[in-house]
Amino acid sequence: MAPREPRITSPTLKDLARLAGVSPMTASRALHRPELVAEETRARVAQAVEQTGYVTNSLAGGLTSRQTRLVAAIVPSMAHSLFSDMLEALVSTLEIERYETTLGISRYDPDREEAWLTTMLSRRPDGVVLTGIEHTARTRRLLLNAQIPVVELWDYTPHPLDVVVGFSQEDAGRAAFRHLWACGYRRPALLRSDDSRASRRALGFYRAAAEAGHREPIEIVFPESSPQAGRGREALHALLTRAPQVDAVFCSSDALAQGVLAHANALELKIPTHFGVLGFGDQALAAETVPALSTLRVDGTRIGHLGAQALLARIRGETIHSAQDVGFEIIQRASTRCDGR
Repeated sequence: MAPREPRITSPTLKDLARLAGVSPMTASRALHRPELVAEETRARVAQAVEQTGYVTNSLAGGLTSRQTRLVAAIVPSMAHSLFSDMLEALVSTLEIERYETTLGISRYDPDREEAWLTTMLSRRPDGVVLTGIEHTARTRRLLLNAQIPVVELWDYTPHPLDVVVGFSQEDAGRAAFRHLWACGYRRPALLRSDDSRASRRALGFYRAAAEAGHREPIEIVFPESSPQAGRGREALHALLTRAPQVDAVFCSSDALAQGVLAHANALELKIPTHFGVLGFGDQALAAETVPALSTLRVDGTRIGHLGAQALLARIRGETIHSAQDVGFEIIQRASTRCDGR
């Protein structure tokens, strides 16, 4: 892979002051002691910050080296073992090279990610690790101006911000539909959260259905922020009320699928002969459900380890592949039948 093109120079306080039409001292006061500056001046400085992506250096004057040995990493949630496994591998690999990881949680909100990043960049980390490839325009501008290595995990694009390690969400959705279709289910549906990655898996599911000549599958979508307790029961109830003919579901997480299985058993649905359930993630208890859960496995530990290795290589200034696709695997268990019908 050819070396990346040089990034633009990170904006300085002087650049900010020049754009705002004030002295560097006034610009600094507007940022750090806004009560001492006129409202109109504060507004001009704030507009200049927005335009340039300027970030205050909270460590200025306190470093003897440009390296802080700090890595800033953010995940959507710690409630899913997929993210915790990935993060454990990331942190452990970085620790071997004596890097400390500071963690943020976005709660699937790009604006929260942006606010967290602004704070983290003021501490001048040596690198940033993000979950996913969808960010606000300002987040992208901040990272471009920061001139530090950036690794995006848990997703895939041929054109990352810097380096991406993950898998194609859309391809995962296609594989899920094709698995259910190959198992003989002809009225599969989707039960999913409203986060962007689940949405792209749904897109792949729809496209595979269209390729098979099947009408667009029915889906039930719920907020990722909604309580997890009872979510599977409520989602399956809503689905069967709306479309009682459905004979299989692809769930956006194993936790959701486990709730669906429990409610389906209570309803005495015949799994897998008359109703199939496919999860996502292959989390720890997937093989222990009754019946054992078929699922789409993603190796979160490998993603975290490779992501850390990629970040370390970029910190050292090495040229590496910018996009690494680790793929996924359908794990066939007892909650779906695949007898060739």
